[in-house]
Amino acid sequence: MPLVYTSQPANLVLAALLAEGLQLAPGPYGLIVSLPFWCNMVQLVVTPTLGRWLSMKHIFVTTIWLHTACWAVLGSGLLLAPEWVKANAVPFAGGCILAAGMVASVMGVAWTAWMQSWVPDRVRGTYFAKRNRLAQVSNMVFLLAAGVALLRPELEVIAGIILFACLTRAISAVMAQRTPAMGDPVAAVPISWGRQWQTLRENKPFLRTVLFIAAWGAVLNGYGAFQPVFMLKSLSESAGAASLPLALSLLFGALSLPAWGKLLDKYGARPVLMCAVPLWALVSLPWAFVTRDTQGLLYVVWALTGAVNAGIVIGQLNLLMKLMPKESKALAVGFSIAAASVGTAIAPILTGQLLEGLLARGWSDLQTYHGFFATMPVGAIVVLVLLRRVQEPKAAPVEHVLGAFRNVRTLGAALGLGFLSQTLFTPRGKGKRTEY
Repeated sequence: MPLVYTSQPANLVLAALLAEGLQLAPGPYGLIVSLPFWCNMVQLVVTPTLGRWLSMKHIFVTTIWLHTACWAVLGSGLLLAPEWVKANAVPFAGGCILAAGMVASVMGVAWTAWMQSWVPDRVRGTYFAKRNRLAQVSNMVFLLAAGVALLRPELEVIAGIILFACLTRAISAVMAQRTPAMGDPVAAVPISWGRQWQTLRENKPFLRTVLFIAAWGAVLNGYGAFQPVFMLKSLSESAGAASLPLALSLLFGALSLPAWGKLLDKYGARPVLMCAVPLWALVSLPWAFVTRDTQGLLYVVWALTGAVNAGIVIGQLNLLMKLMPKESKALAVGFSIAAASVGTAIAPILTGQLLEGLLARGWSDLQTYHGFFATMPVGAIVVLVLLRRVQEPKAAPVEHVLGAFRNVRTLGAALGLGFLSQTLFTPRGKGKRTEY
């Protein structure tokens, strides 16, 4: 997990490297962190082609090694030639991240197809909740250690963090190879691409799910990629201090995952996501007004958003696995990741240019980021509209999931927000019960 975390766009290590160590402006920063998502377009051809001759497990393990090598080159360059890297920051860092992103895009498809083939549908929520809880704890320990190291955010320190992450990833490659579950065998007679595309086009729930995931990725990455930058630039947080609320996010995510897993197995992915997305928008509101004097609020914000994001991640994965056509699994996974990556890749580029334009007009850092983060609920509303059109078989009504949150309603009343709780948790319409 340390290298997986370091590869994500909205993470502390990458933000410290690009924004502080290499002193990149928001424009180049947004471009570089978007590169891995553009790679997901290319894998749409690469992964199904490899799947004609290799099993998904074999592809997954091989790409782990290649992904580790790409990051090892970046870490070694920072350690051995820091001045040259500073002079060639965009081509060198961008090139390494681009190559790693290309390999990771194939790796992600292979992992999803491999896991879908042997984890039963009836226990996927519980299984991935336990798996992700271990991943969250691993990330939290790594983040706390990296935060201590980044109290001195020099290039050689960042290089050491990256190379350590590469070492742990190499260990995981060995463990993945030793996993006994082999997954689906390579088809003796490959199914033609034309037939697979036809299957995908006829599966409307799957296509709508892909559109929803793409919109959510754009919202999450467009805002999330600049949250660590805002903390480092506008709140005078050192990278070490900023690691504490981020670690809190991982901790609460790990603690909440068993509950999310049970909700997913009992009610289905779509109704759980219909509740989790607006909850994410609600708990993210303090980003629009937090200042240096009130930055303690971010501990609460990161804790709550970490708990909600954990449910959204496994909810999307469960929904995708349930709706993908099994006869064109690799192509379905590749298509969903590629389509989702379009919005995810464009978002940080556009937001980076937007922030640069506002700052160039004389806006202060605080005004710029506050206005930017104030628009997050709008993105959540767009995502909800798209999610409403998704049809999931054997899923419970959304109102049943709201009933599971009755303790939240009680807590809201105790905090003086009873009117809001009644509005959110009481179904409206003729014939609907009001017990929730």
